[in-house]
Amino acid sequence: MSFSLDEVTGGDETSLGDESDSDELEFDIIDTEKTAKAVEAQKRAELDLIRVIQRRPFLRRRRFEIAPSLGTNINDSLVSFFMAGASATYHVTEVMAIGASGTFSLGSETDLFDQVITDYDVFPEVSKVQWSAALDFQYAFMYGKFALFNTWIIPWDTYAVLGAGVTQTQLDMHPTLSVGLGQRYFMNRWFTLNLSIRDGVYNEDYPGGSEIVNNLVFSAGVSFFLPPNFKYQPPRRVRRK
Repeated sequence: MSFSLDEVTGGDETSLGDESDSDELEFDIIDTEKTAKAVEAQKRAELDLIRVIQRRPFLRRRRFEIAPSLGTNINDSLVSFFMAGASATYHVTEVMAIGASGTFSLGSETDLFDQVITDYDVFPEVSKVQWSAALDFQYAFMYGKFALFNTWIIPWDTYAVLGAGVTQTQLDMHPTLSVGLGQRYFMNRWFTLNLSIRDGVYNEDYPGGSEIVNNLVFSAGVSFFLPPNFKYQPPRRVRRK
């Protein structure tokens, strides 16, 4: 008995070929190097969206500062004086403030003053400061912190002050322009230690003629902030469209 090829395949010669084609497996080729780079780029983009803002340990905005101080003049070799003063300042922002200050002084002639009289038989023209008052503008242009004994973190700021007021001397009262620098050391939420140097410039009319006087004063003191506490306000959320 014999069979033809048509009888075995049922007359369809392409059926075997079609069946073999349907059994072939298809694979997607993935470039692992490019995929790793894409994942790394996505991670970097997500990290760029993260912003960590450290809170200031001390806030000044909308707070009053009461600051008593003691000081002395440092640029007059003929007259020395000690002064006691105080200032009241309102901090409009974290860096800008307006206020008023006043000082009372108690001075005396130095040994050099007496020596000039003895050696040269002349009487130097001097005029002791009795009191002064001014309206001030402050701008805190520098802020930082340091570690004390590697234990306590103490924030500080440095500010410039510009003031206008009057100075009363033994001879007369004079309009005065004052400029200076100050530094605060924040000990807690309401108390600071302060250092400052300030130059009061005015025109003094001596018997021998008028002269521009620079009254340079170094002072140290403390500050009390009111209210004694403050509250952080979180930033507003921005809605994305």
